[in-house]
Amino acid sequence: MNLEKEIKQKAFRSEQSKLIVNLIYTYNQLKSRIATVLKKEGVTMQQYNVLRIVNGAAKEGITTSEIRERMLDKMSDASRMVDRLESMELLFKQRDRDDRRVLHIYLTDKGQSLVKRLMEQETIDQLASGVKEESAQQLNELLDAFRASL
Repeated sequence: MNLEKEIKQKAFRSEQSKLIVNLIYTYNQLKSRIATVLKKEGVTMQQYNVLRIVNGAAKEGITTSEIRERMLDKMSDASRMVDRLESMELLFKQRDRDDRRVLHIYLTDKGQSLVKRLMEQETIDQLASGVKEESAQQLNELLDAFRASL
């Protein structure tokens, strides 16, 4: 179904205006679907983002400032989220041997299990399974170009 029918709007001022509304509308639908899956696991989207980032750092660990730089939602409080995930026993912190001011963050076994379970479900990938590989690549390139123009 096209956007006009979905939101019951007859026309847009321009294709660019429609693009903005379409991105927002699509983002909100996607966010809702992902949040539903994550809620069953007891984590929010922002918390999952932190877990995903820490998982990508693997055995090297990662600092809170590095997490903050890589977060999808730049408004999130990475330090608070790390503390919350630590209290949920999904992350642990370890002081740097050379610089005691630096904390490295790692997944616990429980955190690794959660991330693995979510990745094995391929829930996020399944949301885009109706889009062919070539079309997904093209859309990614278009979104990269759009973001670069902001």
